[in-house]
Amino acid sequence: ALLLCRACLGKFYYVTDRDPGAKQKAGWWKDGNDAPFHLELPVYWVNVHRNPIADPFSVHCTVRQKIKDLIQRLASGTCSGRKPVVLDVRRVADSELWNRYVGFKAGLHQNMGETRCLPPNELDGRPESGHALTSQLLEDEVDAEEAAGIENMDFALNELLLWHGTDEESATAIAESGFLSGSAGTVKHGRRFGEGAYFAEDLAKSISYAPESLAGVRYVLLCRTVCGHIWYTERSSDTDAHQAAKRSLKHSVLANPDGKGPREYVLFEDTQAYPEYIVQLAVNGDFTATQEDDAPTNQITVQ
Repeated sequence: ALLLCRACLGKFYYVTDRDPGAKQKAGWWKDGNDAPFHLELPVYWVNVHRNPIADPFSVHCTVRQKIKDLIQRLASGTCSGRKPVVLDVRRVADSELWNRYVGFKAGLHQNMGETRCLPPNELDGRPESGHALTSQLLEDEVDAEEAAGIENMDFALNELLLWHGTDEESATAIAESGFLSGSAGTVKHGRRFGEGAYFAEDLAKSISYAPESLAGVRYVLLCRTVCGHIWYTERSSDTDAHQAAKRSLKHSVLANPDGKGPREYVLFEDTQAYPEYIVQLAVNGDFTATQEDDAPTNQITVQ
């Protein structure tokens, strides 16, 4: 039997004789690792044929109308408030940020072994309805693979697409440098549920942290995130949640205030998130950030 196959060769290393070191010379393998990192590049990236380790690139490009429409459906379907209008979408294809992100995933896989990460719907006690909103919607999208590459997402590591609200300057800085922390950080980190970069599946929550510009535009990032083992809490406020999570060897916090939401995800490491899309929105209505409560109620914590 014969198979007629499609094959994507990309750039290749040409030899005329046997060469046991050809793979390393081609630059596709790093530090003897047998996994070619570039094969994990999203197939819809314009630089999918390039090796992100040996041939770096950084491109911010405006997406096609078809992809913009998909992002609009995702924004409308995940927003509990008034539905926003997507004005512009730019895709971020940055090899350095991508290598750091894939490296975190690889390290987490190696450290976890056969250990299973409990998904959000099992942590909040709603196995049928507690899935991340973004993941649920993308499963039903025929064109999702042209914009999100969900087939390459590792749900065993709780890899999710989540929103991050910010201002225009910070959105650009994050897309260029990642979610940096510290005095030179690019993220205005939250504190309600401890230190870290805050993300949400409910777009309305992220919009509440995105100030409106004079032109009436708000900026959000649609990010790939690796949540790993999650520390779950239903406290209305817990500024030490990140410390409790780290003591229990968790990689993130999932906060579900009073068990009613909206849920927020707090990631500790810069490399746990990849900002894939910069999205400009027009929103009518009040999206004021939720203030921290003085006294937590209905305190439920899953370790």
